[in-house]
Amino acid sequence: MRLTVWLPLAALSVIAVCGAATRPHYGGTLRVETRATPAAFDPTAPMAPLVFEALVRLDETGAPQPCLAISWQHEGASRRWQFNLRPAVKLHDGSPLTAAAVVSALQAALPGLAINANGDAVVIRAEHGISALLLDLAHTAFAGTGPFRLGAFDAGRRATFAANEDYWGGRPFLDGIEVQLGRPLRDQLVDLELGKTDIAEVAPADLRRASEHGRAVWSSAAVNLLALEFAPGRAHDARLREALALAIDRAAMHNVLLQKQGEATAALLPQWLSGYAFAFPAKPDLARAQSLAGSLPAAARALTLTYDPAVRAARALAERAAVNARDAGLAVQVAPQNAQADVRLIEVRVRSLDPARALAGLAEALGLEAPPPAATAAALYASERKLLDGYRVIPLCHLPDLYGAASRVHIFAAPAITRLGDWRFDNIWLGASPSGTAP
Repeated sequence: MRLTVWLPLAALSVIAVCGAATRPHYGGTLRVETRATPAAFDPTAPMAPLVFEALVRLDETGAPQPCLAISWQHEGASRRWQFNLRPAVKLHDGSPLTAAAVVSALQAALPGLAINANGDAVVIRAEHGISALLLDLAHTAFAGTGPFRLGAFDAGRRATFAANEDYWGGRPFLDGIEVQLGRPLRDQLVDLELGKTDIAEVAPADLRRASEHGRAVWSSAAVNLLALEFAPGRAHDARLREALALAIDRAAMHNVLLQKQGEATAALLPQWLSGYAFAFPAKPDLARAQSLAGSLPAAARALTLTYDPAVRAARALAERAAVNARDAGLAVQVAPQNAQADVRLIEVRVRSLDPARALAGLAEALGLEAPPPAATAAALYASERKLLDGYRVIPLCHLPDLYGAASRVHIFAAPAITRLGDWRFDNIWLGASPSGTAP
């Protein structure tokens, strides 16, 4: 059996022609603010697609689509794959993207596979199945191939990008992008209202305010897990951890504090990705929590809970968790950025549209045991259930990335923010601001 996936070059030409006719002009610098304070330019960060691309791109449903590889063929009997590179792709330094360079990069990133060049194609021999190899390639990105070039990067403070004039998909409509890093949410909202930024992250409680005066609100899927995590060596008695988990009123947190954004959950993976998150009981069981707390010595019922103020609604969520815990008979003291705390409120990001890979990534970020490979939803559910046994991690909710966009920001081809929260700002152009507003 031979399977070929391809995208006609003629379609790209039509898109380019239509785009030129529809948009008023090229130009302008997009101003963006974010809470993130990366120490290095991480290829897994939301801004990475501006610079990095892979042979294969996953669409919004998780299906592989052509990117730097314009087509591929699969011979089932031999597990031999051939990926035909997109012609005339230039790296940001002006050099061509060659099969030899792709082979060298893939050999380092994907050891254990036989990878060779065959003219302008890359041949891979693999023992595993179709989806595994394509997902591997979709998660292996090459620097210097995206629609923007990285200009300056001041760790934790600022990043700039310039349009890639030679981008294979056509020059972006923006001239450049300026990103302010480490900007508090409240300051971002004020800057959006004053016209000092074009795109700002938004807290759930500020959605209505952010959408005023012609501004749009963009949302990813619910990709951010907010959870309580017990510190290593703390709260040794499982009854204490279970009592806290059973006392939490997630619905109240979701409806009031998070303004019904995202979803309340007792699962690690969001419902939209796994399909089974509803099977993890999320309702409080105060009677059981009180019974567990009552079985503990009085001195063992006290906890300290901390949070990072940069996490959206962190203080309100932490204080609500403390109130719930006190209703169960636990004494919880809340303080921000307390390194000695027993439990902390954390935010961890889902980084793959493949549920098994997403669960493995969450487990690694949470310091949990790596789950075994799971070929079925039932096996994946069992792995997730095992990770949550013992209540070392207590999921609270899954939140989307939320952004407010100034009225002068227009999207030519949706989405500007993908389901995973990646930035597709090559689809953005800047128009004139309405009369009487800041530029």
